[in-house]
Amino acid sequence: MIRAKAEDMLEHWVTTVLPGGGFKAQVAAVSRKAAVEYHHALRAARDALLAELAAFRPESVAGTPIEAMDRRTRYLFQAYPFRSLLHRIDFVPVVSPGKERKRRQWLHWTDPVRQAAYIERFHQAFPVLPPEPDWVVTMPFHVPVNKPSGPANTGGNPWSRGATEHPGKPETEPDPVHPESPIAFLIVKSMLLTGFDAPREQVLYLDRPIRDAELLQAVARVNRPMPGKEIGYVVDYYGVFEHLSDALADYEAADVDDTMLSMSVEVGALEPAAEKVRRYLQEHAGVIDADLVDFAAVRSAALAFEDEAVRMGFDTVLHEFLATLERVLPHERGLDYVGEARRWGLLQKRIRTLHRDAPGGAFTLRLYGRKVRSLIAEHLEGPEIDQVIAPVSLASPLFDERVRAMPAREAAAEMGHALRFHLEERVRREDPEKYTRLSQRLEEILREMPGRFEEQIQAFGPLFEQVRRETEEDPRLAGLTPLEQVVYRMLDKDAVENPDLNTSEVNLREVAEAVCETAARTMSKASYQGQGQDIDHLANKIETTLIQGQVLPAGPDWGPLRALAEGLAAHANRNRKSFLARGRGE
Repeated sequence: MIRAKAEDMLEHWVTTVLPGGGFKAQVAAVSRKAAVEYHHALRAARDALLAELAAFRPESVAGTPIEAMDRRTRYLFQAYPFRSLLHRIDFVPVVSPGKERKRRQWLHWTDPVRQAAYIERFHQAFPVLPPEPDWVVTMPFHVPVNKPSGPANTGGNPWSRGATEHPGKPETEPDPVHPESPIAFLIVKSMLLTGFDAPREQVLYLDRPIRDAELLQAVARVNRPMPGKEIGYVVDYYGVFEHLSDALADYEAADVDDTMLSMSVEVGALEPAAEKVRRYLQEHAGVIDADLVDFAAVRSAALAFEDEAVRMGFDTVLHEFLATLERVLPHERGLDYVGEARRWGLLQKRIRTLHRDAPGGAFTLRLYGRKVRSLIAEHLEGPEIDQVIAPVSLASPLFDERVRAMPAREAAAEMGHALRFHLEERVRREDPEKYTRLSQRLEEILREMPGRFEEQIQAFGPLFEQVRRETEEDPRLAGLTPLEQVVYRMLDKDAVENPDLNTSEVNLREVAEAVCETAARTMSKASYQGQGQDIDHLANKIETTLIQGQVLPAGPDWGPLRALAEGLAAHANRNRKSFLARGRGE
């Protein structure tokens, strides 16, 4: 029975927890002996899985949607990318010593020094490992336990030994856990179920009786917050949750429902969440599933989302659906909705890239959960998709090629949104007067030629040429980040061309980089809230940086230098997100 449960636990962990962020697990066994048996059973289940994976070839199911695979094939397909990690992980019992210690049993699992080391390793993240050959993955990684041989007068019988002479001292037996093995599972009887704070633990496998306050505290092990961890799992093999209502009797029903849900409730929420997306698409954009059969159809459907409020509403209902799907996967019922998740995700990508709604105008899968992302990423990314999506930047040499391949309505929309994005992202910050003039011409074209897409394309031509001439790469900016390029241009315009400032000794590239670094560092502090006094403080820091870079007053008046620092501080504050991203190394 333990062997069957261990195989089930491993499959659940590999398909549900490991892809969701590399979190870890705890097993609560009915006895110390059962805890040790789980150690052996989980190792055996892992070794059997690796043997199967050595014969499995992912290319044999290439092109087959994961929801169409049988359960075992799906398990192997999901486990395959983690072979190197599975080869190294271990499953470690942590149990209190009992009478078995006198017989020198389980010394390595009861020794406090080793237990502390195991727990410390449990808190650590899994390493990022390169793929390994099949023959390496199938070789045992753990250290075998050497059976101790008794002294001569016991006839070699290890069970005839007395208790250790130094109970507080680590045993001399070799550690059965490889020193480089990441600890994936802690297996306990009573230890670590209460008062154990392990944010990296996401699932608890219960296989022992537990009630009342102890049950609540045990369940709370998986709810410790950690970045990337949106949910905790408790898998009940013993029927413990039959007593849950008694343990929760003293709590408000709303608090209980918000904290703990049965997986059946989450599964039941999938269809209403999916129906909400279907209904929203039909009512607000006139889009049904038949409109999303291929990417050409998706591109056409995306044109119905001109209204920003409609786009935001779609983002909201889709996020609710995908969040529910993330919690349910890889449940069989959840797999029924993967196809719709792919189609709706592709539609969202096209809407985002067309309207350049996200920062930088690009689309990212980061907002999706890891399990959802792994199942739909192949459908949303790749050469066949990239070849029909125009680049975000109209300065890209591929932009014209992609737009020429589009129908007139789509091409006009792509060109109009690319121009608007460029003007808002770049020209407005560098030259507001130019932004206003070009933007007025863009809106004039759209207003005077509604529905006349061929004429719009012709009218956009001179605008594109003008913008591209003005955005040709300046050799002085080579190697600078976009953030540094904007600051460089501001310095070139407001400092170098300012007769009240002396820049004869200035290396403008170095000053631009230093100003960006100063702004990023200052705004990254928790005390910076973007208020008036914060911007004044930022201006002081930037003024000091300018002086250090030899940007100095040409005469006795320091006012022009202060005005330059304040202008740069105001620019940085307006673009705070970009500077914070720089501070994070992005």
